Amino acid sequence: MVTSPVKKRLVIKRALTSLLFSIVTALGLLSLTSNAFAGTLTANVDRKQITENDSFRLFLRYDEQVGYGQPDLTVLKKDFRIINQQRANQFRSMNGKTVSFTEWTLVLSPIRTGELVIPSIRFDGQSSPAIEVTVSELPQSVKEQIAKEFFFDIEVDRVSSYVQAQVLYTEKLYYSVNHEEATLSDLKVTDAHVIPLGEVRQYNTSINGQRMGVYERRYAIFAEESGEMVIPGQKFTASVVNSYNRWSRGRPVSVVAKPIRIEIKATPTSYPQAPWLPSPQISISDRWSKPYSEWQVGEPVTRNITINAKGLSGSQLPSIALPVVEGLKYYPDQSEHNDKTDSLGIQGLYQQSLAIVPTKSGRITVPEMRVPWWNIEKNKLEYAILPAQTINVAAAKNASMIASSQSQETSQNSTTAQSLQSTQSAPGYWIFATLFLLLSNAITAFLLWRSSMSKNEKPQKMDLPSSKQYLKELKRACQKNDPESIRKNLKLWSQEELNISSLDELSEKLNNIVLTNAIKELDSYLYQSTNNSAFNGQILWNSLTQAIKKRHPEKQTDEKSLLPLYQ
Repeated sequence: MVTSPVKKRLVIKRALTSLLFSIVTALGLLSLTSNAFAGTLTANVDRKQITENDSFRLFLRYDEQVGYGQPDLTVLKKDFRIINQQRANQFRSMNGKTVSFTEWTLVLSPIRTGELVIPSIRFDGQSSPAIEVTVSELPQSVKEQIAKEFFFDIEVDRVSSYVQAQVLYTEKLYYSVNHEEATLSDLKVTDAHVIPLGEVRQYNTSINGQRMGVYERRYAIFAEESGEMVIPGQKFTASVVNSYNRWSRGRPVSVVAKPIRIEIKATPTSYPQAPWLPSPQISISDRWSKPYSEWQVGEPVTRNITINAKGLSGSQLPSIALPVVEGLKYYPDQSEHNDKTDSLGIQGLYQQSLAIVPTKSGRITVPEMRVPWWNIEKNKLEYAILPAQTINVAAAKNASMIASSQSQETSQNSTTAQSLQSTQSAPGYWIFATLFLLLSNAITAFLLWRSSMSKNEKPQKMDLPSSKQYLKELKRACQKNDPESIRKNLKLWSQEELNISSLDELSEKLNNIVLTNAIKELDSYLYQSTNNSAFNGQILWNSLTQAIKKRHPEKQTDEKSLLPLYQ
């Protein structure tokens, strides 16, 4: 059979159409696949607080190897000058897993002052997040010292604060000459806890057209006592290089900063009986594992509660007292304390997880939770609040099976009672029962007489409890979450070991912030108007053992009594 030319053209046309469709489909799938596996572009900076004309670094990381091309940097030129730019392809192996990425490092300098934004940067279809930076004017005190080879510029974020509140300390040392063997003294403040915020940073800046180098250090300082806190002046030493004779000894230089005095206020008398939380911002949130509409009797629901606090360590944040709710049983899990540290200070995070099991159906209201804290910006008491929640709990799915099982159990108990009754009415039962009772009474009397004779022969000596015994009892009480026993044994141990009569004196004696907050939380739990169903003695026990070890670092404490609470 001969195919006509018309039919041949139709066949060829269909084949070409099918081939074109296949090519378009393949290209589409290839595009989708490449987008699905495209790398992620991230961005971060080494500093967010910048002075005019300072230089800082912007890091752009793309988590794939890039052979050619770079991100579009034109969006940066609106507010920043690009001083330098480098690219590096890196391979790293972490825990047996290989990580490959490309990183661009850019040295930027701001064009103007104010709140600036490093905009989102695009590369290979991906976008980096925007970053906010603050550019402040150069202090006049710095401009006046520009003629000096070396000089300090010290700043604190507040000249008046509260005990245990964060004070941000920023120290800059400017220099205009080459030097070597540079050293800065360690920052130590009496009656205060000092936390470094990263490593020493070194960068360049321009003052009235003169290029200068800068060493910068940041610290978070927490005063432990009220009154005047003195931050001592820091010392810088170096050796200035002789540019005309490389073999000559350098010229030694030394610069000392002026001390700074800050007024530290005590806890206000209006603050409630609760852990002291001075902060510019505290928030509380929660997350449930099930929607409120899906609760059923007997099925557990997990509730995760999170407290976020600026300017406080996570160890300063208290656990949350849970009010007793009829129809709910609580099973608290371990809590977590974490800290996030950056150039803006410390941000504390406390996470508390617990399982909740409904024990009855119907409408149940979980009351609100309130955490008091002191707003150091507004100088007033505020509360972080979790609002009340109303939940409708459905009956258990196996309720009918439970009722049937109870009915069978009642029937079995009735049958057993009838069997016993028939046995008791059998002839001779009372005779055997009487003989058995007489024999058991005789044996019991003989054993009691023998026990009393042995006690008379070997009198026991009554020893008074020691501080170690009180410490062991305190550990058991913490394991059982028994607040009354915890307070009793803690007080007895304090009297025996430290010869003090009150827990307030114990807080002052051991000088431990976490222990002080734990004792306040214990008193709040015991003496508040409403009962709570959850208490965790782990924090108090851990803070006490740490305070004991810190007080006697050279003393070999009782290893068994100071073991972790849960092993």
